[in-house]
Amino acid sequence: MRPFSQAYRATEVADAAGGVDVLVVGMGATGAGVALDAASRGLSVAVIDKGDLASGTSSKSSKLVHGGLRYLENYEFSLVREGVLERQQLMRLAPHLVRPMDFVYPVWPDTARRRLLGLGLTTYDVFAGLRNVRRHERIDAAEAIALAPALAGSGLDYGYVYGDCATDDARLVLAVVQTARAFGALALTYTSADKLLVGRDGAVHGAVVTDGLTGATYEIPARHVVNATGVWVDRLLTQVEAGREPMVVPSKGVHLVVDAPRLPLESASVLLPSRAGDGRSMFAIPWGRQTILGTTDTEYHGGLDEISLDQADLDYVLRAGNDVFGASLVEGDVVGAWAGARPLLKGGGAMSDLSRRHTMIASPGGLVTITGGKLTTYRRMAADVVDLLVARDGRHVECRTADIPLGGTGRAYDAVLADVLAGCLALGLTEEVGATLTRQQGELAADVLSLVAADRSLGAELSPAAPHVAAEVVQAARHEGAATLDDVFSRRMRLSLRSRDAGLPAAEQAARLIAAETGRDDAWVAGEVARYAAAVAAERGVLATTVAA
Repeated sequence: MRPFSQAYRATEVADAAGGVDVLVVGMGATGAGVALDAASRGLSVAVIDKGDLASGTSSKSSKLVHGGLRYLENYEFSLVREGVLERQQLMRLAPHLVRPMDFVYPVWPDTARRRLLGLGLTTYDVFAGLRNVRRHERIDAAEAIALAPALAGSGLDYGYVYGDCATDDARLVLAVVQTARAFGALALTYTSADKLLVGRDGAVHGAVVTDGLTGATYEIPARHVVNATGVWVDRLLTQVEAGREPMVVPSKGVHLVVDAPRLPLESASVLLPSRAGDGRSMFAIPWGRQTILGTTDTEYHGGLDEISLDQADLDYVLRAGNDVFGASLVEGDVVGAWAGARPLLKGGGAMSDLSRRHTMIASPGGLVTITGGKLTTYRRMAADVVDLLVARDGRHVECRTADIPLGGTGRAYDAVLADVLAGCLALGLTEEVGATLTRQQGELAADVLSLVAADRSLGAELSPAAPHVAAEVVQAARHEGAATLDDVFSRRMRLSLRSRDAGLPAAEQAARLIAAETGRDDAWVAGEVARYAAAVAAERGVLATTVAA
């Protein structure tokens, strides 16, 4: 298998242009999952995306792998059960990326339906079975505050603690793509599907694509084409079903990031039942040296490629957090933010009531569209798609992805962590660097440490906001498909989200490391730093001035 690097892009393009069994459009969680599932069943696969992998919805989630406790309020029992079972699978397949975490559900004297909470949590436990993250229990206010000190000023009566999982969503997608490549799949970022190839018989047999890095246009012939573009699915659907009503309602979700001392959570996340009477709920999630607060859930009508934080989003999230925690968070406390759109299936009612179920459509001509769902259930969504494709081929090949480790051999997390920490000690790196490397890289953290061993300057930390070292930039360009500085800082490391300066003081250093790996010159480095700053400012919207500062 050739390295996942832009240095080999021309070879990958040539292979894709030669034709494949399956062309997957969209390299978010679902598209990456389809690529892995199809490749592991023996089909030749190319997966493409108009941007970086996970650059859409799949890097802008709440970074949780969970059943969706709040969906029980809408009686979506099968959806919750599916999510809980997939959570259990992913804990086993990617123990470094999908890690158990305690969640506190605070209860106040005026909490609505408080008597039903215990019953709902018991149902959640039953769905998980014997391999549950942990069984829920009722705790008093002091115990809840010990887990999440930010609740100290909230006046809560008592709470419940239950188990779910946290993840790094973009790196989970990366792990799926890397595993698909190990089975022979081709992965081409910055490659847009401009037009479907349709034969005289009306059958879809590939796509005309444009290479966003070179401007070249070429065809990728394919026996099957899968539309896994999330909130963008209607763009391809209308090419084969003219006049079709949109099937997706984009829901805007916004998250804010504050320094951990401003909203201290210690070891647990908090599910925030809204105290504004609007039926929404949010999360506060510990994230290393920061805390995540979000998300919103509002219908979105703007440009899907230009989603950013606006003042209403900012005010709502801060107000909701302050209402629950009795805190005094203000705009100046926000060090980072992201905004994304979730693909919800069109239907009546408020956005918070629309289903998170997925749906699959086989269009005239054979185009297969998959959308809806959520990060946690990407593997199940992918299996549904590939089941259809192999049935079309008259084959009977079972899905294998429940037994394919992501990003390694499936070694126990504690054993990997011990090895990485020992390697960090020998190289003079901190335990925090080692723990972060293990959570993001798993067994591949050893490759990053090898880079530091060969060049100690690569062990320098890039930012005080998070314990990332320069060697990770080299690894991203050499083995993780990164083409731009934004790819590295926004999706491989998340530095763009963790500090007011978005990592810009280290931007030129990182851009030069990428350039050395991918054959770019000094002019590219200078332009790349400017492009990265502009990209971060665009997403931060009303907070954009903090980037320049």
